[in-house]
Amino acid sequence: MNILKVLKERNFWLVLILSFFLILGVAYAGDNAWFILAGILLCLLLLLFWLYPQAGIYLVVVLFPFNYWEFIYGSINVPYVDLAALILFVAWFFKAIYLAASGRKKILLKDFPALFFMLLFTAAAVLSTFDAPRELFWQSVKYVFRPIIFFYLMYVILPFNIIDNFKKLHNVFKIMFGLGLFLSAMGIWSLIFPPFIGLRRAVPIGFFGIWPLGTNHNSLAEVLIALIPAALILYWYEKDVFLRNFYFLGALLMIGVNLLTLSRSGWLAVLLELFIILAFKFKETTRRFFTSYVFYLMLVLVAPIVYLMYQLATSNIIVTSNLSRFKLIEIALYMFKQYPLFGYGAGTFVDFVNQTVWYIVEYGNPLDAHGFIFKTLAETGIFGTVSFLALLTLILYKLYAAYNKYKNSQYAWLLLGMLAMIFGCVVFQLFSTNYYLARLWLPIGLGLAAVKLCGLKLNKTLWEKK
Repeated sequence: MNILKVLKERNFWLVLILSFFLILGVAYAGDNAWFILAGILLCLLLLLFWLYPQAGIYLVVVLFPFNYWEFIYGSINVPYVDLAALILFVAWFFKAIYLAASGRKKILLKDFPALFFMLLFTAAAVLSTFDAPRELFWQSVKYVFRPIIFFYLMYVILPFNIIDNFKKLHNVFKIMFGLGLFLSAMGIWSLIFPPFIGLRRAVPIGFFGIWPLGTNHNSLAEVLIALIPAALILYWYEKDVFLRNFYFLGALLMIGVNLLTLSRSGWLAVLLELFIILAFKFKETTRRFFTSYVFYLMLVLVAPIVYLMYQLATSNIIVTSNLSRFKLIEIALYMFKQYPLFGYGAGTFVDFVNQTVWYIVEYGNPLDAHGFIFKTLAETGIFGTVSFLALLTLILYKLYAAYNKYKNSQYAWLLLGMLAMIFGCVVFQLFSTNYYLARLWLPIGLGLAAVKLCGLKLNKTLWEKK
């Protein structure tokens, strides 16, 4: 970029002046230096995200796997991804109000995708709070706002509205590819230098006492499920031979590390992602494959893998894990029977488990419900479960319908990749506990943004600027 052109930009001087006051404030603040620093940094971020909201989206994408990396102050602990998303939302919201008031851009219902079913699910969560125990009522009310309303506003509305051309979406995919390589390297490192004693497999690692991805192998597999299709989308559209091969090898590396986590949910989700891609885009080839001798030969070759899965499934650690999950399901169904219509109260499951003495004695610390089906049944009843399933079904249908509409166009691979990504993430959350976090809803927001862009047809050639 031309230096003289930058110097003529008014935004450059605004940022420069604010930076000057930042340095001056810290120099003279004394004991309150960190508070002043935080305040000025907040102002700088708000200004940056007002002027360049895509910068906020890129930051959120960089942080979205690391929901265990938290800002902690006293009794307050907030994942940095949620903090970045909240600052971005404030900037975007007030800018949207300003543009609407000045008549430059209207706020329309179409800017809020799947709003009807989201409102139904929110209504179910609100009604469930009246069934919550008295001592948990305000906790349940808080849970409705965060994470339930929070995930929709931060990870669906923001990417849907801010990503307004294919170039921005392409940049997001490149960031996700970089994350995939980083996390794959993390998984390989953990195999060479295991951070824990026990079964050797790819797991997250910590840095200076901080475990940003958590400590569970499922956390690594869960994020890779979202990143693998992003790598494949880059591969499908790349024209440069070197980069095309680089993206393909990166995708293979991510798939390999996903398998090395020995996460059963991860294995199932990635297999379903690959199956969707093969079944939709290579329908005839896939049919011939499953009716040929090659398929049966592969069944013989994968027999050792099936045996490994059996050995893993019957190991003591997995058997104990399965028993714990079955007991959590039993507790969830008990809560559902108490209040079948609207549930026991949003955000009350862990507290209920904590008060279940026999579970604590046998399995230790209380865990959240594994799978959104049992989570919503227990906390929001049949009304909440049906509305949440309807919300996810509508989103998947939008991707499927868009793919069918554009399957013979340049948008086909993009929409197929996003459909596989979101379907894989949803399948994973049938067995996981992050159903209200960025790991599920940011891919959904990106997928809906992709559908919107394909409908607008902004570009003659994908990834080029308008």
